[in-house]
Amino acid sequence: MYIIVFLNVVVSFIFSNHFINREDNNTPNSRLSSEVSAHRDENELITFIESTMQTHLIPGLSISVVKEDNLVWDKYFGYSNLNEDIIVDENTMFILSSVSKTITVTALMQLFEQNFFMLDDNINDYLPFNVIHPDFQSNPITFKMLLSHTSGIKDNWSFMPYYDGDSILELGYYLQEYLTPQGEFYASNLNFTDSAPGTSYYYSNIGAALIGYLVEEISNQPFNEFCNENIFEPLEMDNAFWFLSEINNLDLVALPYQITGGSGDSCYTIGCGIYDESNPCFCDFACIDYDDCCADYQEVCGENGVGSSVENLIEYEHYGYSDYPSGQLRVTSNNLAKFMSTYINNGIYNNVRILDSETIELIKTIHYPLINSTQGLVWYYKNQNGRTLLGHNGGDSGSCTEMFISTSNNLGVILLSNSNNYNALIEIENAVLNFAEQSNFSITGDINLDYIINIQDIILVVNLILNNQFSNPADLNSDNVINVLDIIQIVNIILFR
Repeated sequence: MYIIVFLNVVVSFIFSNHFINREDNNTPNSRLSSEVSAHRDENELITFIESTMQTHLIPGLSISVVKEDNLVWDKYFGYSNLNEDIIVDENTMFILSSVSKTITVTALMQLFEQNFFMLDDNINDYLPFNVIHPDFQSNPITFKMLLSHTSGIKDNWSFMPYYDGDSILELGYYLQEYLTPQGEFYASNLNFTDSAPGTSYYYSNIGAALIGYLVEEISNQPFNEFCNENIFEPLEMDNAFWFLSEINNLDLVALPYQITGGSGDSCYTIGCGIYDESNPCFCDFACIDYDDCCADYQEVCGENGVGSSVENLIEYEHYGYSDYPSGQLRVTSNNLAKFMSTYINNGIYNNVRILDSETIELIKTIHYPLINSTQGLVWYYKNQNGRTLLGHNGGDSGSCTEMFISTSNNLGVILLSNSNNYNALIEIENAVLNFAEQSNFSITGDINLDYIINIQDIILVVNLILNNQFSNPADLNSDNVINVLDIIQIVNIILFR
């Protein structure tokens, strides 16, 4: 349809001499670009972000903001690899940590839509081994309990090791050894809570991994391959991978960094004043001995300071774990923005539906309000800075991530970092949301400013040309002329975005 309209317009202009020979312009980038009306505010925001990163030793950061169906603001800061001087850019993948769980629930709910199971079904009806709470053996664990963290399955970190690279254990084997009495990793009092399934809340990574394994068993397909086929490929998320072994160039993956106290003869070199989520003036024990622990906090590490020494950052190798559906996905922020858009737009991104709107509402629903008043199906709500946000966060060794949607205006924000300073990331998240709510985004190709690029925008450009009028939003190639080249730009955006 769009191609036919485009060709008719071009032919019409050729024969009516409405344009003179022009130099061909470059094909536009398939990703949407955007301009913001309040440039001064944007500059202030960027300065704040860079200052906060320096103060709190955040090596790299990737931010994407989504409005309706469009990526309207994406910025990249710092380094994905400090030693190699590799900067963060649009191709930099970060480990999502627990934000990965939002992908995992989406995969399972795609099977729910195909009537493979009901939410109140016993999960043992779909597994090759039985998962039974040792203290409440007659109480079945249901899909809804798993998805709401009320299953009674507990994280026993003694049996949840990190590996250099991907885990050597298959997902099903690991979970069977963890969840069944004869298993190598089984400990009844450590692997399960003391509450009956469905009666108390306990956030469980193992439970989330079991969701991924249920996807495998029901679909008869490896979990990562199911996600590739049913989520990543339809949404054109070409930089999303569950395993390091799937990534051809690991230089595109941000290395994780941890903050540690150093050694020296001053607060700066030792690392005092590092922002800790439980104490804004955290001090290394050695700093206390120097008796200048917090005296120079504002000077050195405070909001107006220069930050602690980068020597206090420890670089980790890329890691993996056996319960990988709970947190191991690596992806770029702009790719994740496509996924987040589906939850803003009732299951659709760029005319591709991955979930029905009814399923999206089911995921958003709080199913156990008396147990946890904020928990939906994996996705959850939080009140922050006067906003109600829906989404998920993530934290791991050298990783802190946020993906949340403001429920009042369907504005979504993603922040991916390669350090684990949660409080600093929340400060940045609030600043980005404040900026996004106050800004009028102008999306390239959206001539009528309805946040959708379609045939109506082409018609508007044609009318401008016919009436010999000029409009800045319609001058897509910035040559101060509205002509057929601008129509080509819009058609390419529509076809290849």
